[in-house]
Amino acid sequence: MTHLQNREVVSAKRTALAIDGGTPVRSPDQRWPKWPVSPKKAHEVLSEVLESGRWTLSSAGGRELFERRFARMFADYLDVRHCVPVDHGSSALVIAMEALGLEHGTPVLVPALTWVAPATAAFRAGLLPVLVDVDPDTGIVGPDAVDPAVGAGAVVAVHLACVMADVPSITAVAQQHGMAVVEDAAQAHGARWLGQAAGSMGRLGCFSMQQSKVLTGAEGGAVVTDDADLAAVLEELRADSRRYPGEPIGGGRLELVESATSMGANFCMNEFSAAILCAQFDDLEAQHVTRNTNYRRLTELLADVDGVRVLQPRAEQTQTSIYQGGIVFDPLPATMPNDRVAEALTAELGVLFFPPREPLHRSRLLRPWMKPSLGPVAERFRQQHLDRRYPHAEYFARHAVLTHHSTFLGDEQDMADIATAVRKVVTAGFGR
Repeated sequence: MTHLQNREVVSAKRTALAIDGGTPVRSPDQRWPKWPVSPKKAHEVLSEVLESGRWTLSSAGGRELFERRFARMFADYLDVRHCVPVDHGSSALVIAMEALGLEHGTPVLVPALTWVAPATAAFRAGLLPVLVDVDPDTGIVGPDAVDPAVGAGAVVAVHLACVMADVPSITAVAQQHGMAVVEDAAQAHGARWLGQAAGSMGRLGCFSMQQSKVLTGAEGGAVVTDDADLAAVLEELRADSRRYPGEPIGGGRLELVESATSMGANFCMNEFSAAILCAQFDDLEAQHVTRNTNYRRLTELLADVDGVRVLQPRAEQTQTSIYQGGIVFDPLPATMPNDRVAEALTAELGVLFFPPREPLHRSRLLRPWMKPSLGPVAERFRQQHLDRRYPHAEYFARHAVLTHHSTFLGDEQDMADIATAVRKVVTAGFGR
């Protein structure tokens, strides 16, 4: 091979996509930030739990539970009166829906574009999820989705990726038709809408603290509310009909009383998860600042690329919490669907990019007829959705590409690499 031919081969590899054999934008030895990040006091608090003999809420009295500490800290962080920790975000949704006291089989409006948990939680609470379409630009449910014809008793407002739903507007419409608003803030710890925290604006707010979340205890969740009566019911629903006592209980007895005004189950958060969550508060705000700064930087770097936009919150969202960063491609060539774009970016950068989850009406994870115990409610779900369409959810699911929030814990060069990779994909993959 001549020197000129060799130069041509090298040049072709640089311009060709890495998934087609080209040279990637980023060298494999360039590392991305890891997640989860172990908090500075992790060993200290975990050792305290181990030595205390109190590993869960339903253990004999002694030192103050980390579960109680976390409940106070998280309530203060969100400016709400009550926080009830649970074992998972899905459990938070279940007990929130149960606490509303709706009749069996009552419809609940759920966005068609979200993780499956809001819909399955409705089934687990004996309710009927009814899917509604979302905004095609953000994937977020809005007030126009509150359909009074369904006869729903509640609507689940899901905050998605890095964008908050307009809960005040949704609530204004929902209240006209007797619907309660449940916020699914599993992806929005610390986000604020005109100064109000995500999770604090609906009648109930639900959070997940699963490993991928920006505030994680490996597994965990919480329900928050300003309603003292609802909080008492939530406590019973998550601890087998027991709640916190009004006064401290001494003598090594259980720190729960059998109030039993409602029948619950065991969804209690363990002390190891609670301890890690307490320790993570020291780092949470600094991590928010780093992510948000980098996200703004990437937005600026891609501002001049035609047909490419970085997913943006509305102006009313005064604080951003990035669970996933999003890039939307309008339009996409038939030869380069967004799952292919995600593969191409992953190959160029060495960090995972992925399309949004498929909308729930065609999700393999939502097949209630596979559970005989759901019986007639599952059949009602099937019949309810036979002729419903969700074009906006489909559009967003087919045009967006996402990446985990840890990608934005890096630095300026990391953002520059992402921008370079996006430009390369648009040029080489789209033929622009």
